[in-house]
Amino acid sequence: MKYFHVICITLLTCFVLQGSPANGADKSPGHPLLIGYGEGVMQLDEQNHIVWHYQQPNIETVYDAWQLQNGNVLFCHRYGVREVNPDKETVWDYKIPREPGKQEINSCQPLPDGKVLILDCGNQKLLEVDRNQTVTHSIDLPDGGKNVHNRYMQARKTPQGTYLISYRDNKLILELNAEGKEIWRYKLNDNDRAFTAIRLANGRTLIPCITSYRIIEVDPAGKITWQLDKQDDLGFELLYPVGVQVLENGNLVVINSDYHHRKGMDNDIQAFEITRDKRVLWTLKKTDLEEDGKVPVVERGTKMPSHHLLSIQVLGEPAELK
Repeated sequence: MKYFHVICITLLTCFVLQGSPANGADKSPGHPLLIGYGEGVMQLDEQNHIVWHYQQPNIETVYDAWQLQNGNVLFCHRYGVREVNPDKETVWDYKIPREPGKQEINSCQPLPDGKVLILDCGNQKLLEVDRNQTVTHSIDLPDGGKNVHNRYMQARKTPQGTYLISYRDNKLILELNAEGKEIWRYKLNDNDRAFTAIRLANGRTLIPCITSYRIIEVDPAGKITWQLDKQDDLGFELLYPVGVQVLENGNLVVINSDYHHRKGMDNDIQAFEITRDKRVLWTLKKTDLEEDGKVPVVERGTKMPSHHLLSIQVLGEPAELK
């Protein structure tokens, strides 16, 4: 655990699953996890011990991270998408110009054919890129606004071959077909900013909304069929629900991120697992992480110490539902 001091930020998301239950549920064992955070990526075992981590000075804002079947880790950061092997050697590196305010990548997704889906926020394009870094498919996205960072959050290709795009400033979820034609939309409330959109097997869409502090599930007609928000008694404060994965049993593993939250560090719970009837099974505590050496980073804007957890993958579960 010597490296906790350097990469403590990812610990938050993983340890969520092991801490003491917040609302009286019996303590459950943890999961092996992959977590992307503000400055890197890390893997934890079932006991919430860090068994692998990756952090480099030129990496920032890891919104998306995936462990591939070969054991490599694919992740996006502000200025590119990178794949590294367990020895932390770079085996694939897609880069964009390092131009703050003009270029940014907010999500990536490994596709079944070996290609990678990349959300190019600067050029407002959705790209499928092969391992030779050739763009094999490109979609021009509807305008997301002037602010590159606030245009989009994440994009996902569905099993049906369509694309779900989360528009941040436009407060919108769009579904496009392969030709880039809009086939479905969901307009969010004015105080909502969607982090991602996950298409479920029942055809509904799960949407974590970061600024309204809620997660909603909507059907194709736009009706909310399930919701988790601040009105629910979880035993802790619901902050920014960013990274989410749906497990095969229907439970949700959620990052309760303190990113940009001025009082975020007042809340001890950094991640949790919850059932559909809203029973909290596992929690990851800030204190759990810091007792093991994790050090929060003082955020420039809020002047508050934050752990910056963003992306979570429960290893051994279907990665399509994250």
